[in-house]
Amino acid sequence: MHLSQPALSKQIAALEASLGTRLFERGRHGADLTTFGASFLADAQMLVRDADAVLARARDAASGARGFLRVGLCLSTLTHVPKLIAEFGALHPGVSITLHDLSSHEQTRRLLAGKLDAGFMRMPAGPGLAGFTVLDETLALAVPEHARHTRLPANLDELNEPGFIALSRTRGPGLAAQIDRWCAEHGFVPRVIQEADDIQSVLASVAGDVGAAFLPSRAQYLLRDARVLTLRDRSTRWRVGLAWEDERDDAVTRRFVAFMKALQGRATLDD
Repeated sequence: MHLSQPALSKQIAALEASLGTRLFERGRHGADLTTFGASFLADAQMLVRDADAVLARARDAASGARGFLRVGLCLSTLTHVPKLIAEFGALHPGVSITLHDLSSHEQTRRLLAGKLDAGFMRMPAGPGLAGFTVLDETLALAVPEHARHTRLPANLDELNEPGFIALSRTRGPGLAAQIDRWCAEHGFVPRVIQEADDIQSVLASVAGDVGAAFLPSRAQYLLRDARVLTLRDRSTRWRVGLAWEDERDDAVTRRFVAFMKALQGRATLDD
């Protein structure tokens, strides 16, 4: 126990005084538990085990092996990043993870308000946030499967014959701005016939022959019964990365950021 006998005797005496009774009968051959001491032993052992467990949990929390992680996802990451987050969760079963499908603008607001721990969003990250690039993204055009166009027509106004399904600007302001830039460069004004608040509704409308839609190219993996036309202009490209609040000291977030940095360059990020 790394204690001298007098020091141990003082501690036992202090414990007996606080309990109001003796724990040991002392004799020439040593000390034996009293009847009360024997009955108190199980409780004492439980207290020691509980104290050890509390210390172990505290160490896990301090190292980031235990705690909570709130992660934001943008449209471009919905088919790729969740499996990487699940991999992190399998390595750290003590961390409770919640995912939030949010625009980059909303993720930024929540990160700075302390309501989100990390987020996958458009790069570069805004003021007050640190971040690094995870994947490259491009704008694409989805048309119904039976549409006559297999490539962009020379006269873009032909795309307006069925019309466009648009994700609402409040839901995807970054995507809307990207679409605006491309359309402005090509002198094209899409005829929007329907708006939706989520990408799943946009994709379902395209698959249902309602109209065409601009979307992040990686979202095409969520799309069935439709054709995706690639847009190769420079204005169609952007980067998506992981961001977190620069000044916030959180062990779980640090561990997650380190995990994601270690995955940089792995094929799963860009497949």
